[in-house]
Amino acid sequence: MRVRIRAPNGVHTITLEDVANVGNLIDAIREKTSIKGGIAVKHGFPPKPLDLNSYSRGMLLIDLPVTVNGEQLIVSETESPLSTEPSVVKTSIGPSSGPLSNSQGTLLNQHERDLSFPSDPPNPFKGWFGPGGSSSDSKAAKTFKGQEPIVQVEGMPGWSCTMRVMEDDNSCMFRAVNYVCARGLDMMSELRGVVASVIQADADLPETEQRFTHVVLGTSRDKYCEKIADPNIWGGYIDLTILSEYFATTIYSISVDDGSVVTYNEGQPTFAIVIYSGIHYDCVALTQVTNDPDDDTTVFDKVNTTMILGAAEKLCRILKSRNYATNLSKFSIKCVDCGTLLTGTRQAQEHGATTGHYNFTEYTAT
Repeated sequence: MRVRIRAPNGVHTITLEDVANVGNLIDAIREKTSIKGGIAVKHGFPPKPLDLNSYSRGMLLIDLPVTVNGEQLIVSETESPLSTEPSVVKTSIGPSSGPLSNSQGTLLNQHERDLSFPSDPPNPFKGWFGPGGSSSDSKAAKTFKGQEPIVQVEGMPGWSCTMRVMEDDNSCMFRAVNYVCARGLDMMSELRGVVASVIQADADLPETEQRFTHVVLGTSRDKYCEKIADPNIWGGYIDLTILSEYFATTIYSISVDDGSVVTYNEGQPTFAIVIYSGIHYDCVALTQVTNDPDDDTTVFDKVNTTMILGAAEKLCRILKSRNYATNLSKFSIKCVDCGTLLTGTRQAQEHGATTGHYNFTEYTAT
């Protein structure tokens, strides 16, 4: 369990056991911040008080009404010290668990389905945009970094909405979720492991409650988990579904191409936003006048959904006007193996299934 702490003396990362309790967190905060008096803690956006003094020091962090794993906490010193009741770490049980919720991403973008690992026959675009490949979109991402559009959030004076560009390394979806839900922590491998664990655990549920079956995954659970552990394999809607539930946060995915919004884990008290260009994921952050990434806010209270989501949708319209979208259904491509000219994902998949050719490049008529 890792928690990011923003304190008067700087930003710190605290690592705790999965069975850590409130007392362990308080002690770790004191150690990192050198606060001697009381500790005031705020979480979420807008920042809301988290009164640790109202809970027993022996209470497990996983049993708190808010999620602290991967969260950024803002701490400051107060006059009233927190309880000094001795810490008790329970080691006889692990993190609480329960049946998976039945919430699924709604209005799933077909491009997200097409690009989600895996598919049989192989998805030709996975190889094309995979290791060693290139795309106009990845080049656009590099070009945009440092020049991201900024949109004022109506109804929230002083706050602006912007895009944070993720590295183009075949893990952009995981990076985007990592940035918004666990900013400041490097959880890339851990998030892939979370996906694999949930999918394997799904097999232990009654058949009527299983969600990640062979039909949904497009392959066996074992094969999916083996592949998703590979940092060169893209993530997609299945993984976003699982990670939104892992962080207990609604995640909205906005398509730059058509403006559609895919909702994952709907109905949570907080939400985050990722941006989907067609072959690449970035994320949305709120920033104040300085536009300093160190001061980004990336998880928001649902009461502000209309204002923040509206600003993010406007941001995506600006991105589309700057040719940041990639529509794979209309993409002109050429089979490198035989020279056949094709249009879009469907024709490429059909060509690959018929010929066994999965080596493509973008084609521009001259």
